[in-house]
Amino acid sequence: MKYFQTWLAVIIFLICAPAIADNTNDPFQDIVTSYRAANPKPRLPEEARKFKVQAEFAVQEKQFDKAVELYGKALEIAPWWPEGHFNRALILGETKKYWDAMLEMKHYLLLVPDAPDASAAQDKIYQWEGVAPPKAGDAEFADQKTGLIWRRCAEGMAYSGGTCTGTAREFTYEAALQHAASQARSTGIAWRLPNIQELSSIVDRKFSPSIDPTVFPATPSGSFFSPSWFWSASPVVGDSFAANGIWAADFTHDGGASFSNRFTGSNYVRLVRSGQ
Repeated sequence: MKYFQTWLAVIIFLICAPAIADNTNDPFQDIVTSYRAANPKPRLPEEARKFKVQAEFAVQEKQFDKAVELYGKALEIAPWWPEGHFNRALILGETKKYWDAMLEMKHYLLLVPDAPDASAAQDKIYQWEGVAPPKAGDAEFADQKTGLIWRRCAEGMAYSGGTCTGTAREFTYEAALQHAASQARSTGIAWRLPNIQELSSIVDRKFSPSIDPTVFPATPSGSFFSPSWFWSASPVVGDSFAANGIWAADFTHDGGASFSNRFTGSNYVRLVRSGQ
């Protein structure tokens, strides 16, 4: 029995060792250590309590994004506050920001692993893990402003060494839709064409072409007479002159939008997916 217990302890250690190592490198672990060693536990400072009250009222008013912001301000002052992490996690989960929700709930469990609701908190993490979209990889850009995740490279190119290599492909509109669907099937990730508002959100007129090259390197630049148009998924509506028109964005000049014929037009493609 003695040897069995020894081997069992070794097995548990080997399983947990990676998690222990991760926590060791996490600056939040210092906050956890100090909080759990404190006796008595620190009181919530009045400035943090003010944000707590405001966050609770924002929840009552169904202003959930504001509540997340206010709980965040309270936690900047008192990062050791377990209830703040727990409540912020629940609101983030309700607003489908699952990765942020999981991080906050994990912080809660680190601070109070023996809390009466620890099992329920862990169950929430399991639930969110099951529905959270894949995180952005190196070849993708997660836009914090819109919650969208973009491929850094135009289709036909590959991301390597911090840049996009190869040659961007031009597609007819139907071929672009088919390509997006094929990428979604082969990767298991819901890649799609962006609508025109989404595509316009990455226009940045400080650069030429009109897109941030550190985020979207080697974007086809085109020329004055042959701009680099990118397809959107948005049809032109209410214009008989453009009955077959699909909105596209021109990154060669100022990122302006114009229509392109769905049957005869040939444009580049940048795929997007929903993030949180």
